[in-house]
This record gives sequence, structure tokens and C-alpha cells, in this order.
Amino acid sequence: MIFRIDDMQGRPRARIAAKDGAQALMLFWQRRGRQIMAEALPDPDPVATLRRNFDMARILPDTAELPLPEPAPRAATQPATRRPRTPRPVRDTTDAGQNDLFASAAASPPPAAPPKAEPTPPRRQVRHLDAETLQLARVHFRGLQASDPADSYLYHITTEENADAMLRDGLAMSRRHPLLLTERGGVPYWLSLVADDDDASEADIAVLRMKRFMIDDLIEDDPDSTRSSGSPSYFLTGNT
Repeated sequence: MIFRIDDMQGRPRARIAAKDGAQALMLFWQRRGRQIMAEALPDPDPVATLRRNFDMARILPDTAELPLPEPAPRAATQPATRRPRTPRPVRDTTDAGQNDLFASAAASPPPAAPPKAEPTPPRRQVRHLDAETLQLARVHFRGLQASDPADSYLYHITTEENADAMLRDGLAMSRRHPLLLTERGGVPYWLSLVADDDDASEADIAVLRMKRFMIDDLIEDDPDSTRSSGSPSYFLTGNT
């Protein structure tokens, strides 16, 4: 590669052939040093010196290219020795050393059977519940509204005569004659149906409530009554 050496004014001083810039500068200053040393030392033959300088200027001017330095001889690389491959062990194919797949399968334990699902416990079947267990009580229904939220009770609308019997004798449950129950917000709807009956008067209507958690597993959904009243309704069957 040819590098050009300029002076402070940007004028070219020399062109140096070198591998990189650092080597070009080194070669330039080596030559300049020899020239300075030659000028500083006294010469017994000024004519010869003048002729030598003239010949150097004519043959090797400052802008002449210097020959590229010869690269150092590279040492002959020895071919890498290959490591001998380790032979693979030969598997014994005799009957004594051969793995018997059927024997291995027979010796391995069978997979564990999946755990059996626990049987569903039988549903409780009840034919009768006393009033005290149900916490059965009358409700003053005039203050109930259809917008009332559900609470921890279920409600039954009946006549005063039936309410007195239930409070005294408890509830008899049967799938053939289930008891209709509703949540708090459904009471006004069922009261309106009873009030439309000409044979019933307000004095004959009673609303009973009972604890829901005592009968939660003994009731079934009544989708028709729920749809018509707009409030969840249930049948108390006792699972009988």
C-alpha cells in the first residue's frame, strides 16, 4: 500500500510503500535521519558528495516509491497430528448379553391404576321437619318489596289456618305435594296472586319464613315459577 507524507503546508514530501501508516512514518523518518546525518558529517570530497546527492535526488527523489519490505519467511507449519479414534465397544449379541425386551417388560411393574373417584354421598331424605329446627316464624309482609335483596331465609305464602298447623306440627314433605318456596323479593308477586282470589281476604293470608341452610339440600329449582315471578322459586320435596 502507498502512503503519502505531507509537510505542515500540505505539500507532498514523500510516497512510502508500507503495510500500514505506522510503518510508512517509520521508514520516512529513517531515511530523513540518514540524510540529516550525512549532511552534518564532514565530507573530504565535496565533489563526490555533491555528485552522490545529485544521484540520490535523480534516482530516489522524495516522492519516489520505496520497495515494500519483504515479509519474514513463515515457518513451515507441521500438519496437525490426528488423534486416533477410540473404537466403539462392540455390543455382545450373544443370548447371554442381549437384552430381552419381553423379559424387561414382564419384570417392570404395571402402571398404577388411576385413583377411583369417590362415590357421591347419598342425598339426605327427610319426610318431616319440626318448626323449631327450621326456625319457622310469621313475617309481617306489608313492608316487603319486590326489590328486596335475598337473605338467609326462604318464604312460603299460605293461609292463616295452614300457617298455624305448620307452626304447631312442623312441615310434612312429599314429592307429590311439594311446598312452594320463594326468596324475599318474590313474596309480593305471590301475595298479589292470592289477593286476586275472591275467596281469600287479607286477614286469611300468612307468610312464613324458614332458615335456608336447614333445607338447602332438600329443595329443587322451580323454573316455571321463577320465570313468572322474576325471583328464584323452589319446591321443598325432602328428596323423597
